[in-house]
Amino acid sequence: MIGSICRDYRPGRVAARRLGAATRRNPRKYWAVTDPLDHIRKLAEGIGPRPATSKAERAAAEYIEQQLQKFGFTVKVEPFRSVRSFSPTYIAIFVLAIAGFIAAAVFDKGALGLLLTGIAGVAFIGENTTTLHLARTLIPQGKSQNVVGRLAARDLPRRRLVLVAHYDSAKSGVMWQPGLVRDFRRIFVLQAISMIVLPILVGFQGVTGERLFGYIAIPFAANIILGLLLLLHREVFYKHVAGANDNASGVGVMLSLCEALAADVPADTEVMAVATGCEEAGLVGMEKFLSRHKDDLGRAWIINIDNVGAGEVSYTTAEGMMLKHRAGKDLTAMAAQVAKMPGLRVSGRPFRVMSLDTEPVLLRRLEAMTVIATRDGVPVNWHRGSDTYDAIDPDSVDTAYRFVEAMVRRLIA
Repeated sequence: MIGSICRDYRPGRVAARRLGAATRRNPRKYWAVTDPLDHIRKLAEGIGPRPATSKAERAAAEYIEQQLQKFGFTVKVEPFRSVRSFSPTYIAIFVLAIAGFIAAAVFDKGALGLLLTGIAGVAFIGENTTTLHLARTLIPQGKSQNVVGRLAARDLPRRRLVLVAHYDSAKSGVMWQPGLVRDFRRIFVLQAISMIVLPILVGFQGVTGERLFGYIAIPFAANIILGLLLLLHREVFYKHVAGANDNASGVGVMLSLCEALAADVPADTEVMAVATGCEEAGLVGMEKFLSRHKDDLGRAWIINIDNVGAGEVSYTTAEGMMLKHRAGKDLTAMAAQVAKMPGLRVSGRPFRVMSLDTEPVLLRRLEAMTVIATRDGVPVNWHRGSDTYDAIDPDSVDTAYRFVEAMVRRLIA
């Protein structure tokens, strides 16, 4: 139980106050820290859906800021501008690709088709494998923010511990319905193949003058058109979800951990709490954080907490929807040791179903890892209207807290 944190505290450092469980389904008593379920309820029900760049997202940021300040963290809200959703970015890319295909296949303009499909292909790859985000610059943007808290070490710090959780919530869509969600990455990979093959075929037509290559490209163009229609349908007909699991649960666990750490400040490890905005818009908050704090992270352990409100808790050994990035060697080794502790049912496994805030961190070869819970390989109620507080499993939240807390205690010992 979360009260296990007290075993490492020196006598008298933590007030022995008990907080009742937030739901009848969770009869545990929590020593010294606020029940993560209280934070989850506040975000998912008190504030509700938190679209990127929205007033609700800002309200969530204010709540997180207030909590961290109450714990004793020095907090800075770092504003940035971001697209409001990832859909318009990919809609622009897909429209450009289809326009290039039509120019080549219908009007026999191979050179123009190659130019348009080539730009679209580069933009698509840039969005998913690099820090180059060409298409986003064309999309209207709004105001968002990261909440960055710092807890200074008692002595001269030798390392930093960075706890990360995004607090915005996503818009639902057809691709996250039960019949399709398990094939989410397969659908993405097919889209990626189509975006790479299409300019190649169009280029062959432009060089050879043979329109046959344009006809061969039809299935790949049709796949891109399908992706375009799904995104348009999502933007027009679907609403943002409450995001209890994704990712009020991660924020709740992070805040409770921060409260525990503030009650017994580490001797030589500075703690940073990073609540990222606009994760659902394309990991924008994390990209902005990394660009501002690149000099702070060279000797840091970065633990991302995402979707831990239901399902089987695990830690990632590799991530990346398109390119495979191995998680931090030191963190995964520590996680493997902690997972063997009695009462913890946690395992390590690759997670490549979707892109997480850890991906741009690993792209920069920093030490990072994600703690996530899944069922049948995907997060529970992922981007669906059923992602409400009532669907949260207190056991999953408790397991995630105990696992990360045990890791943290060993790292800072």
